[in-house]
Amino acid sequence: MAEIPVFPAFVAASEIDERFVLPGLGIEQRLRVPAAATGGQLCLVEQLCPPGKGPPRHLHTAQTEVLRILEGTFELEIDGAPMPAPAGTVAVIPPGRPHAFVNRGRADGRVLFLLTPGNDLAAFFRRLAQLLAEGPADRDRLNRELAPFGFAITGPPMG
Repeated sequence: MAEIPVFPAFVAASEIDERFVLPGLGIEQRLRVPAAATGGQLCLVEQLCPPGKGPPRHLHTAQTEVLRILEGTFELEIDGAPMPAPAGTVAVIPPGRPHAFVNRGRADGRVLFLLTPGNDLAAFFRRLAQLLAEGPADRDRLNRELAPFGFAITGPPMG
C-alpha cells in the first residue's frame, strides 16, 4: 500500500490571510489555507461577493472544487445548468466542469471553497489581479496567462 503523506496540523489565524481584490469583478478572495501549508493536498479560499457579482464561468483542469455558500442567496451554474444556492448549499465540482455563481441577494455574500489538490493560489490571484488591473480582460490572453495554474475561463460572469 502506498504511504499517505502526513502534514502537521495547524490553525490558520485570520490576521495571516492573504487578501486579493479582483478589479472589474468586484469580488475579494481571502486565502485561508495555502497549499504549501498542506503539502499541496488542498487550499481553502473564502470569497466576499457583493450583490450581482461572482466569478466568470470557468473550470479547473486538474482540481476538484468543493464550494459552500456561507452567507447570502446565490445562483450556481454547473455545465450550463443554473440552480438556486441559498446559504448552506454545498457543491462538489470535478475537474473540467465549467461552473460559476452569482450573488442574487441584496447583501454581501460569502462563499468558502476548497480546491484539491492545492496549488499556489496566491500566485494565481496576484497574476489575475494584475491582468484585470490592466483594463478590459481579453479572454484568450487571460487563458494563456492562467493555463499554468490549471484554470480556464469559459464564459462571462453570470451577472
